[in-house]
Amino acid sequence: MTGTGEEDARAEAREQIESGGFVAAVAERIGLAAGVAAVFGEPVQRDGVTVIPVARAAWGAGGGGGGKGEDEGHGAGGGAIATPHGFIEIGGGKARYRRVPRPMRLVLFMLGTVLTTVAAAVLLLRRQS
Repeated sequence: MTGTGEEDARAEAREQIESGGFVAAVAERIGLAAGVAAVFGEPVQRDGVTVIPVARAAWGAGGGGGGKGEDEGHGAGGGAIATPHGFIEIGGGKARYRRVPRPMRLVLFMLGTVLTTVAAAVLLLRRQS
């Protein structure tokens, strides 16, 4: 048996979802978390140089509902991710962007280099035989 408080909450949630307000509210909250502060960090100053961290941020949200009476349900969800990308270095009257090295990219590059070297060695040995 449902109480009037629960019925009111369900009716309010249903109204928000049907009007698009519920998903919009979830998206707004997630979007705020993945906003400018997640992309540009607080500047750090040392020895006349200012460094501003830069990240790549992405977010997504969705929701919906359906059913009848007691079997009615609604829900929404989403998420955000921010990954370091580089930094802006300001000093000596100049500003420049520098990328942050990506360890996995380096590992894949090294693996590709090793595989290429091995393949070249195998081809050379085949030709000499």
